[in-house]
Amino acid sequence: MASKEDQTFTLRLLVDREKNRVVVAEATRDFVDTLFSFLTIPLGTIIRLVSENNHHDQQPELGCINNLYRSVENSSDEVFWNPICKRMLLRPRNPHESLCKKLKLNVDDTEPTRCFMCSTKCKSDNYFLLSTFAGASCPSCGKLMDRELKLLEDSGEVGVFLKGEAMYMVFDDLKVLQNFPGNLMKELVKLGYTDFKNLSEMTKVVSLKGMLELMKRALTSNSPLSDVFLASEESKPLYTFSPKVGGKPTQIKRIKIFARKSLKKIVYAEAEEDFVDFLFSFLTTPIGSTMKLLDGNASLGCINNLYKSVKNFSSLWFMGNSNDLLLDPQVAPRFGLRTGLQLFSEQQDPIYYYGSNDAISRNPSLVKDACYMKLFEPRFSDGFKLGFVKRPSLFVVWDDLHVTPMANASSISLLQNINAPLDDLEEHVISIGKAEAINLLGASLTSKAALTEGLFSTS
Repeated sequence: MASKEDQTFTLRLLVDREKNRVVVAEATRDFVDTLFSFLTIPLGTIIRLVSENNHHDQQPELGCINNLYRSVENSSDEVFWNPICKRMLLRPRNPHESLCKKLKLNVDDTEPTRCFMCSTKCKSDNYFLLSTFAGASCPSCGKLMDRELKLLEDSGEVGVFLKGEAMYMVFDDLKVLQNFPGNLMKELVKLGYTDFKNLSEMTKVVSLKGMLELMKRALTSNSPLSDVFLASEESKPLYTFSPKVGGKPTQIKRIKIFARKSLKKIVYAEAEEDFVDFLFSFLTTPIGSTMKLLDGNASLGCINNLYKSVKNFSSLWFMGNSNDLLLDPQVAPRFGLRTGLQLFSEQQDPIYYYGSNDAISRNPSLVKDACYMKLFEPRFSDGFKLGFVKRPSLFVVWDDLHVTPMANASSISLLQNINAPLDDLEEHVISIGKAEAINLLGASLTSKAALTEGLFSTS
């Protein structure tokens, strides 16, 4: 089987040479399926993939959510309930992993889900305990759950998101339309072309590296096809954000912030673990669910156009309910926030059945003497479902979403590093409801001053 690096797509491009821009690309269903799959990828995975695909001196900008990822990466394991919690944030699971595995070229290289049970095969109330995280300890006997189980899956239907073998048109701003002459004519006229005199054709072969670059530009540019295929000058990151103005919030959380009076700018917030859990949960959330929640209040490059294309397609063009899955992929099971501020829906736990030869399946007919298996919560502590970081804990969250655990930090050093007159700092206690929480999410993706943009702009 060919490796990802050997798998490619071939695109037919219509190019305006004078403007050095791609006007439209004709593409197969396989290519568009991969484009649409971007919506299922968690933000933490996107940050990791895009960063790994760039030189260190060319790190992509996506608001300041990168700083959240780096904060997790740089924090010691002691900050979290266990090492699994940290891994969950750095390598969150795609909620539609099983579908994306069928893509001709899947850009998400997160390790496939593996299933484990303990060597003693602990059983309770007629079900076996199952872990989808390597290195977990059995909550019943305490032994490592290191007995790996063979996962049997149905072959399923051919196709991923879109049906059939039709061709599609993908415009420079990632607007996707069915490949009808009438659609092309209308779009060309909108773009100012009344004939083909200034347009020429070219063919481009797209590899994994090209798809990763397209994903990056989809979030930061309004012309990703031109940026990638014509090596046009990299456009300035394109973001817009309009904070929602809510009424008096139904109080969910109160945090203490410190602001520069002279600049009307938040410097940092003093926060407990539940607020930090809320911020870290952004990393496990697919971009499609983020777009749904922001509902047009934030625009990231032209990923919104990809989202709108799915929304505007007839459901008849999609396999099953895959259009709904793309518009709100939800958070993968056991990766969602189970306490405090919660914005996103989490998928229900899948049901697995255990049979002979250490095989399991979601289809009981594929295993012999099927017995129900139940997933356990890797973030359990003393029997409670909690978030990712230990309780109680204190943190400083900076305006750019760098998070500093206070366990071994110096308050003297932190204040010295602010480099501002102490009498210019003032303290506020802010109540955060749903509107403020959504504003923080939008600001994290579009601004280098997320606390100021997300909390101060509407206060």
